[in-house]
Amino acid sequence: MSSESAPPAPPPASPFDQPASGNVGRDSAGKQSAISDGRGAASGGGVAAEVEKGSKLASSLDDESGPLPLKDSPLIRKAPWIIVTETCERLAYYGVATNAVQYMVEVLHMSNGEAATQTNIWSGTCYVTPLVGAFLADAYLGRYWVIVLFSILYLVGFWGLTASAQWAVPAVGAAATGAQLAFFYATMYLIAVGTGGIKPCVSTFGADQFDERKPREAALIPRFFNCFYAAINVGALLASTVVVNVQTSVSWPLGFLIPAAAFALGLLAFLAGTRLYRRLPPSGSPFTRFFRVIAGALAHRKAVVPTDGEELHEVEGPLSAVRNQPKMERTESYKWLEKACTRAAAPGAPDRWLVTLTEVEELKSIVRFAGVWLTMVMFFAIYAQMSTTFVLQGTGMNCTLGSLDVAPATVTVLDTISVLIWVVLYDLIIEPFFRKRGRPITVLQRIGAGYLIAALAMQCAAVVDVFRQRSVAAHGLQDCNPNDSHDCRAPMSVWLQIPQYLLVGMSEVFSIIGAYDLYCTQVPDSVRSTSSALNLLSTAVGSYVAAALVAIVGAITGGSWIAANTNQAHYDYFFLTLMGLMLLTLVAFVYIARRFSYRKLPHNSCDAEAIALQPEGRAGLAFSPPAVRELSKELKELQLPRRDSAQHVQRAGSAQRDSSAQNFQLMPLASVPSQRLELTAHGSASSQLS
Repeated sequence: MSSESAPPAPPPASPFDQPASGNVGRDSAGKQSAISDGRGAASGGGVAAEVEKGSKLASSLDDESGPLPLKDSPLIRKAPWIIVTETCERLAYYGVATNAVQYMVEVLHMSNGEAATQTNIWSGTCYVTPLVGAFLADAYLGRYWVIVLFSILYLVGFWGLTASAQWAVPAVGAAATGAQLAFFYATMYLIAVGTGGIKPCVSTFGADQFDERKPREAALIPRFFNCFYAAINVGALLASTVVVNVQTSVSWPLGFLIPAAAFALGLLAFLAGTRLYRRLPPSGSPFTRFFRVIAGALAHRKAVVPTDGEELHEVEGPLSAVRNQPKMERTESYKWLEKACTRAAAPGAPDRWLVTLTEVEELKSIVRFAGVWLTMVMFFAIYAQMSTTFVLQGTGMNCTLGSLDVAPATVTVLDTISVLIWVVLYDLIIEPFFRKRGRPITVLQRIGAGYLIAALAMQCAAVVDVFRQRSVAAHGLQDCNPNDSHDCRAPMSVWLQIPQYLLVGMSEVFSIIGAYDLYCTQVPDSVRSTSSALNLLSTAVGSYVAAALVAIVGAITGGSWIAANTNQAHYDYFFLTLMGLMLLTLVAFVYIARRFSYRKLPHNSCDAEAIALQPEGRAGLAFSPPAVRELSKELKELQLPRRDSAQHVQRAGSAQRDSSAQNFQLMPLASVPSQRLELTAHGSASSQLS
């Protein structure tokens, strides 16, 4: 970006007909910030020249302003089909996964240890197969066809499991035959393969329905993920209440038939929206490109990376060497990877290891998640406590609800209820509250807040356990095992666990949904499914870390913290240890987040306000976030049409008015720090910084 410029010209009669020019503006921290009208190009030509690029920008030249009406948005027209599909799929999956151990023990007559081992292997497979589905989606088939084809396998698995429960079960008291076990495992692993094609693709396919180049649609992506995660929990809630009770109280075949029918309904819902969907084509194998970049960086390890990005290798034309992928701009991170696109051979000489800048930036977009991914592993280690130590803690407490004696695991339903409540509160109250005050919550801020809440959940669980131990001591129950007799339970209600479950559910709404958003929107379309699969992998690794922590703590403490007798256990020490680890993780996350740069997104909108602080790299106006908020307020009060609104913004830039935050100046945008767009209720925008 040049530091020299001519004084800004007086505003033209219409800002659509003249490109902006001028100076670089900086805020008080020395960082560049910008607002672009998205119409003028540095070489002139106005709107017509942009439309002629063939990207169908005409739809963005309408006279509407403000946020996109919901009835006309993908959130209403397209997303519901995908959300219904996800609800049915999660109901089906958890309808099998929740009770798999009990089915193996009661029906197939396996031992507890064998059943637990087989279930863990199967569950782990369900989180490994998404890498296969993601690869096929990004490389060859596209997300739509991977979802459809793997759904067929998924459905065959569910119907096969139903048939297995009806006709391939051993006689009472007899062990299952090899053929019966083979039939059962075949159907279970068909389900594992099927979920591998759906898990990484459904969420990203839903995000595909929102055109990121249109700010009014891009602003709805976080809301879609809120709805999507709520759908996951609705399906899980129905599975853990209705389906599980049918399986144990009515019959196993009927209990498996319900998930099969539910998923069939979900597949029909997905297919019903086919004509409405926006489908992005595959871009070839991302793993092949990743290997070529790493190999190229190693082969060119002695090369000197030029400071001028124009000297890095790139193909001619608007599209990159990656199929169906526009070129990506150079970023400042992981410079050593740029050796792969640095020419090491003599001009004109062949270089088999030379790749393009876009291929390097594509890998960078995945590599920069490494730090966030590692912190999410610790979060999921805490998340895993709901199905382990929280339940163990509950077994030593009074589990009555009125005249009913409920199982301690039933209390985990509170987590699902908490998620559904906090999704609504976040979407309708928390996020709008900060956005309307010019302080929108960034994706990384959202994830970090979830980490803090997760640490508080562990503290809350520790406090509950301190009081549980006091109750045990006061009633002399230390040598009495609540697993042997309910009379050994401490006279302390299990419902005192409500706060810790509510806090974990709240942390999910912040961290897990934030991770969905981050892994989907901060990578190019060509690797979205792969990125989503890596996000899912952190869930599995988090569970393994949780198991490892239990083993390590048991070895160090001699089993006193997590004792076989709950009345002798000190879960509070374990929870406080997890809280400390989560707080250390949060400190590391803050360090990572402050150095994270958001992806630069192009736009085809002509709303000068709407694409504020989200320029495409053409001409624009330099304003700080406070200046944008002030202009938004002025434009709201003036109630100007779109064209007059754009002209007002350009005149504000020409005025070069000094303020405490920014000197208003025109500038050519060659490179602008990436910032996330956030629309206000009146179509204005604020920046989201990490």
